[in-house]
Amino acid sequence: MTVIATTLATEPRSNAVPERLLVKALRTVIPAANPDLEAHYHSVRLWWIELDDRGTPQREIGFDSSGSPVVAGPIGRNMGFWTDSPMMFLVEDYEAVSPRLFEEVWARIEANPPWKRP
Repeated sequence: MTVIATTLATEPRSNAVPERLLVKALRTVIPAANPDLEAHYHSVRLWWIELDDRGTPQREIGFDSSGSPVVAGPIGRNMGFWTDSPMMFLVEDYEAVSPRLFEEVWARIEANPPWKRP
């Protein structure tokens, strides 16, 4: 298992009214791939992504600006952000993360998902 860190897809998103209306309209027709997580993606500032030997995302954890995990996938009924994409990563282009540390954080998320906290 290889785990990388990246800030790809962490830029703040626009809250433009037309965009929100379009997304809302599409959601009535197309079910969300990440129903519990979509509302939290805007706060992700760092991703840890577990990759297979080909560079395909297998699991992911997204952290907010304070370093707290806010999303993870695939987990429960959520497909994941990177794991539900065709993205392939070249390991040498990213900072490495300890697989042991990834597993520790993943276990804490599974036991107490941040998106289910009051």
